[in-house]
Amino acid sequence: MTTGIVTPETSSKISKRMKGIKIDAPENLNSGEKKWQDSQYFDTWVNAIQRWLSMKGIRLESKEALDFIGFKLQGSALTTYNHHLIKEKDKVSFFSFMLVLREFLIPSTSKDLLWKEWEAASPYKDG
Repeated sequence: MTTGIVTPETSSKISKRMKGIKIDAPENLNSGEKKWQDSQYFDTWVNAIQRWLSMKGIRLESKEALDFIGFKLQGSALTTYNHHLIKEKDKVSFFSFMLVLREFLIPSTSKDLLWKEWEAASPYKDG
């Protein structure tokens, strides 16, 4: 079964090889900073978090992955995290929270979303 970026077997092999190497965790997410409203910036951060957790041998489906995210958030993003934990209780996961966080941070008028709509538009009716 594939989990995020790598399979659990691969993840444990990587974490054993990387044990002696210090890799800094990705930066904290402070929702007050405008850069977090950019979908590409946010998605790149999520990918970095996934790689870092995998290299540390932490499964993305685990409670540890979700706990780690809680320590990387500041401002209203942390409030959103706490509300999501309370609301979803046992159903909360790393992946479900990343979707909630993305929806919270990225404005509905994001250029990324508008560009996708533009690309999908057709000047011809019915084909």
